Amino acid sequence: MNIAEIPLLTVPLELKAHELARQLAAVQSTVQKGKRVYLNALAVYAVHSYLKWLQIETDFNSSDSFNPAKTALANVADLVITGIGSLECRPVLPGETTILLPEEVIENRIGYVGVQFNERLDSVQLLGFAPSLDSLNPPQQLALAELMPIDALIEQITRLEEAIAFLETDDPVAIQVRSTIQTQSQSNIVAQLERIYRTCEEYEWRYAGGEMLAGSAAGGQFTRESADSADTDLQDLAEALLEKLAEIWREAA
Repeated sequence: MNIAEIPLLTVPLELKAHELARQLAAVQSTVQKGKRVYLNALAVYAVHSYLKWLQIETDFNSSDSFNPAKTALANVADLVITGIGSLECRPVLPGETTILLPEEVIENRIGYVGVQFNERLDSVQLLGFAPSLDSLNPPQQLALAELMPIDALIEQITRLEEAIAFLETDDPVAIQVRSTIQTQSQSNIVAQLERIYRTCEEYEWRYAGGEMLAGSAAGGQFTRESADSADTDLQDLAEALLEKLAEIWREAA
Protein backbone atom coordinates (compact mmCIF):
# COMPACT_ATOMS: atom_id res chain seq x y z
CA MET A 1 0.00 0.00 0.00
CA ASN A 2 1.25 3.46 -0.85
CA ILE A 3 1.87 5.57 2.26
CA ALA A 4 -0.34 8.28 0.74
CA GLU A 5 -3.28 5.93 1.32
CA ILE A 6 -2.47 5.37 5.00
CA PRO A 7 -3.59 7.86 7.69
CA LEU A 8 -0.36 9.23 9.15
CA LEU A 9 0.28 9.83 12.83
CA THR A 10 1.03 13.47 13.68
CA VAL A 11 3.32 14.20 16.65
CA PRO A 12 3.56 17.80 17.95
CA LEU A 13 7.04 19.18 18.60
CA GLU A 14 7.01 20.78 22.03
CA LEU A 15 9.29 23.59 23.17
CA LYS A 16 11.57 21.18 25.04
CA ALA A 17 12.36 19.35 21.80
CA HIS A 18 13.44 22.57 20.11
CA GLU A 19 15.52 23.64 23.12
CA LEU A 20 17.43 20.35 23.13
CA ALA A 21 17.91 20.49 19.36
CA ARG A 22 19.21 24.07 19.55
CA GLN A 23 21.73 23.13 22.24
CA LEU A 24 23.13 20.34 20.08
CA ALA A 25 23.17 22.45 16.92
CA ALA A 26 24.90 25.40 18.61
CA VAL A 27 28.15 23.49 19.19
CA GLN A 28 28.54 22.27 15.61
CA SER A 29 31.37 23.62 13.49
CA THR A 30 29.28 24.77 10.51
CA VAL A 31 25.77 26.05 9.85
CA GLN A 32 25.11 23.04 7.61
CA LYS A 33 26.08 20.59 10.35
CA GLY A 34 24.01 22.55 12.84
CA LYS A 35 20.91 22.30 10.65
CA ARG A 36 21.44 18.58 10.15
CA VAL A 37 21.88 17.94 13.86
CA TYR A 38 18.86 20.11 14.68
CA LEU A 39 16.54 18.14 12.39
CA ASN A 40 17.96 14.80 13.50
CA ALA A 41 17.38 15.69 17.15
CA LEU A 42 13.79 16.77 16.47
CA ALA A 43 13.10 13.54 14.58
CA VAL A 44 14.48 11.45 17.43
CA TYR A 45 12.53 13.39 20.04
CA ALA A 46 9.30 12.97 18.07
CA VAL A 47 9.69 9.19 17.93
CA HIS A 48 10.66 9.20 21.62
CA SER A 49 7.41 11.05 22.39
CA TYR A 50 5.38 8.56 20.36
CA LEU A 51 6.92 5.55 22.10
CA LYS A 52 6.56 7.21 25.50
CA TRP A 53 2.84 7.61 24.76
CA LEU A 54 2.75 3.85 24.10
CA GLN A 55 4.62 3.26 27.39
CA ILE A 56 7.67 1.90 25.57
CA GLU A 57 10.77 2.95 27.48
CA THR A 58 13.49 4.84 25.61
CA ASP A 59 16.75 6.50 26.60
CA PHE A 60 17.51 9.30 24.16
CA ASN A 61 20.20 10.64 26.48
CA SER A 62 22.22 7.48 25.73
CA SER A 63 21.68 7.83 21.98
CA ASP A 64 24.54 8.96 19.75
CA SER A 65 22.21 11.58 18.26
CA PHE A 66 22.23 13.44 21.60
CA ASN A 67 26.00 13.21 22.06
CA PRO A 68 27.63 16.44 20.75
CA ALA A 69 30.96 14.74 20.09
CA LYS A 70 29.39 11.99 18.01
CA THR A 71 26.98 14.22 16.10
CA ALA A 72 29.95 16.33 15.03
CA LEU A 73 31.44 13.32 13.27
CA ALA A 74 28.47 11.28 12.09
CA ASN A 75 25.05 11.87 10.55
CA VAL A 76 23.08 9.83 13.08
CA ALA A 77 19.51 10.06 14.35
CA ASP A 78 19.33 7.04 16.62
CA LEU A 79 17.01 6.45 19.56
CA VAL A 80 17.89 3.79 22.12
CA ILE A 81 14.90 1.63 23.03
CA THR A 82 15.70 0.25 26.46
CA GLY A 83 16.59 -3.43 26.36
CA ILE A 84 15.91 -3.70 22.63
CA GLY A 85 18.42 -1.68 20.59
CA SER A 86 18.83 1.46 18.50
CA LEU A 87 16.13 2.75 16.16
CA GLU A 88 17.12 5.21 13.42
CA CYS A 89 14.72 8.16 13.03
CA ARG A 90 15.46 9.80 9.68
CA PRO A 91 14.16 13.31 8.87
CA VAL A 92 12.21 13.75 5.64
CA LEU A 93 11.81 17.28 4.28
CA PRO A 94 8.86 18.51 2.16
CA GLY A 95 9.09 17.16 -1.38
CA GLU A 96 11.50 14.33 -0.61
CA THR A 97 10.51 10.82 -1.73
CA THR A 98 13.40 8.81 -0.30
CA ILE A 99 15.31 8.44 2.95
CA LEU A 100 19.06 8.67 2.50
CA LEU A 101 21.02 6.16 4.58
CA PRO A 102 24.51 7.27 5.59
CA GLU A 103 26.97 4.43 6.04
CA GLU A 104 27.07 4.98 9.79
CA VAL A 105 23.37 4.13 10.26
CA ILE A 106 23.40 0.70 8.59
CA GLU A 107 24.84 -1.47 11.35
CA ASN A 108 23.47 -1.80 14.87
CA ARG A 109 19.96 -0.62 13.98
CA ILE A 110 16.76 -2.54 14.66
CA GLY A 111 14.98 -0.48 12.01
CA TYR A 112 14.19 2.92 10.53
CA VAL A 113 11.36 5.43 10.91
CA GLY A 114 10.66 8.14 8.35
CA VAL A 115 9.82 11.44 10.07
CA GLN A 116 8.15 14.02 7.80
CA PHE A 117 8.70 17.69 8.69
CA ASN A 118 6.52 20.61 7.68
CA GLU A 119 7.79 24.12 6.97
CA ARG A 120 6.90 25.44 10.45
CA LEU A 121 8.64 22.64 12.37
CA ASP A 122 5.80 22.62 14.89
CA SER A 123 4.85 18.99 14.28
CA VAL A 124 5.92 15.93 12.30
CA GLN A 125 4.21 12.98 10.71
CA LEU A 126 5.53 9.45 11.21
CA LEU A 127 5.57 8.12 7.66
CA GLY A 128 6.25 4.50 8.46
CA PHE A 129 8.81 1.89 9.43
CA ALA A 130 11.41 -0.30 7.75
CA PRO A 131 13.04 -3.16 9.69
CA SER A 132 16.78 -3.83 9.91
CA LEU A 133 18.77 -4.04 6.68
CA ASP A 134 21.37 -6.48 5.38
CA SER A 135 24.57 -4.90 6.66
CA LEU A 136 26.63 -6.89 4.12
CA ASN A 137 24.75 -5.48 1.13
CA PRO A 138 22.92 -2.36 2.34
CA PRO A 139 20.93 0.05 0.16
CA GLN A 140 21.92 3.70 0.03
CA GLN A 141 18.35 4.90 0.42
CA LEU A 142 14.81 3.78 1.24
CA ALA A 143 11.83 4.80 -0.87
CA LEU A 144 9.05 6.31 1.23
CA ALA A 145 6.53 4.28 -0.77
CA GLU A 146 8.15 1.08 0.52
CA LEU A 147 7.76 1.89 4.22
CA MET A 148 5.49 -0.27 6.33
CA PRO A 149 2.78 1.33 8.52
CA ILE A 150 4.16 2.68 11.79
CA ASP A 151 2.31 -0.08 13.68
CA ALA A 152 4.89 -2.48 12.24
CA LEU A 153 7.46 -0.86 14.53
CA ILE A 154 5.55 -2.03 17.58
CA GLU A 155 5.32 -5.54 16.17
CA GLN A 156 9.07 -5.49 15.54
CA ILE A 157 9.84 -4.35 19.08
CA THR A 158 7.68 -7.17 20.44
CA ARG A 159 9.44 -9.74 18.28
CA LEU A 160 12.88 -8.60 19.31
CA GLU A 161 11.87 -8.46 22.95
CA GLU A 162 10.69 -12.08 22.76
CA ALA A 163 13.90 -13.19 21.06
CA ILE A 164 16.17 -11.39 23.51
CA ALA A 165 14.23 -12.94 26.39
CA PHE A 166 14.82 -16.39 24.87
CA LEU A 167 18.57 -15.77 24.66
CA GLU A 168 18.60 -15.15 28.42
CA THR A 169 17.06 -18.56 29.19
CA ASP A 170 18.74 -21.85 30.12
CA ASP A 171 17.80 -23.43 26.81
CA PRO A 172 20.90 -25.23 25.44
CA VAL A 173 20.72 -23.26 22.18
CA ALA A 174 20.57 -19.94 24.06
CA ILE A 175 23.50 -20.95 26.26
CA GLN A 176 25.57 -21.91 23.21
CA VAL A 177 24.80 -18.60 21.49
CA ARG A 178 25.86 -16.61 24.56
CA SER A 179 29.13 -18.51 24.81
CA THR A 180 29.87 -18.24 21.07
CA ILE A 181 28.93 -14.64 20.31
CA GLN A 182 30.59 -12.23 22.71
CA THR A 183 31.60 -9.28 20.53
CA GLN A 184 28.16 -7.94 19.56
CA SER A 185 25.07 -7.14 21.57
CA GLN A 186 22.23 -9.61 21.62
CA SER A 187 19.88 -6.99 20.18
CA ASN A 188 21.99 -6.60 17.03
CA ILE A 189 22.24 -10.35 16.54
CA VAL A 190 18.51 -10.81 17.08
CA ALA A 191 17.66 -8.01 14.63
CA GLN A 192 19.73 -9.68 11.91
CA LEU A 193 18.19 -13.07 12.66
CA GLU A 194 14.73 -11.52 12.39
CA ARG A 195 15.72 -10.12 8.98
CA ILE A 196 16.80 -13.59 7.84
CA TYR A 197 13.55 -15.10 9.15
CA ARG A 198 11.56 -12.44 7.32
CA THR A 199 13.40 -12.39 3.98
CA CYS A 200 14.87 -15.87 3.47
CA GLU A 201 13.30 -19.22 2.71
CA GLU A 202 13.56 -21.74 5.52
CA TYR A 203 16.11 -23.83 3.62
CA GLU A 204 18.35 -20.74 3.47
CA TRP A 205 18.35 -20.11 7.22
CA ARG A 206 21.31 -22.37 7.91
CA TYR A 207 23.65 -20.61 5.50
CA ALA A 208 22.42 -17.03 5.90
CA GLY A 209 22.42 -17.42 9.68
CA GLY A 210 25.84 -19.06 9.60
CA GLU A 211 27.23 -16.08 7.67
CA MET A 212 25.77 -13.66 10.18
CA LEU A 213 27.07 -15.56 13.21
CA ALA A 214 30.50 -15.92 11.60
CA GLY A 215 30.66 -12.15 11.19
CA SER A 216 29.51 -11.59 14.77
CA ALA A 217 31.99 -14.11 16.16
CA ALA A 218 34.75 -12.32 14.23
CA GLY A 219 33.83 -8.99 15.78
CA GLY A 220 31.96 -7.86 12.70
CA GLN A 221 35.05 -8.14 10.44
CA PHE A 222 33.24 -10.43 8.06
CA THR A 223 34.41 -11.19 4.52
CA ARG A 224 33.28 -13.50 1.77
CA GLU A 225 36.37 -15.62 2.45
CA SER A 226 35.27 -16.15 6.03
CA ALA A 227 31.80 -17.09 4.78
CA ASP A 228 33.25 -19.71 2.44
CA SER A 229 35.10 -21.29 5.33
CA ALA A 230 32.31 -20.85 7.86
CA ASP A 231 32.34 -23.46 10.57
CA THR A 232 29.66 -26.10 10.24
CA ASP A 233 29.07 -25.70 13.96
CA LEU A 234 28.01 -22.08 13.42
CA GLN A 235 25.63 -23.12 10.67
CA ASP A 236 24.16 -25.78 12.97
CA LEU A 237 23.77 -23.20 15.73
CA ALA A 238 22.17 -20.64 13.41
CA GLU A 239 19.69 -23.19 12.10
CA ALA A 240 18.76 -24.35 15.60
CA LEU A 241 18.39 -20.79 16.87
CA LEU A 242 16.23 -19.67 13.95
CA GLU A 243 13.99 -22.70 14.41
CA LYS A 244 13.55 -21.78 18.08
CA LEU A 245 12.81 -18.14 17.27
CA ALA A 246 10.45 -19.05 14.44
CA GLU A 247 8.44 -21.18 16.87
CA ILE A 248 8.23 -18.29 19.34
CA TRP A 249 7.24 -15.76 16.69
CA ARG A 250 4.66 -18.01 15.05
CA GLU A 251 2.98 -18.74 18.37
CA ALA A 252 2.76 -15.02 19.09
CA ALA A 253 1.35 -14.15 15.67
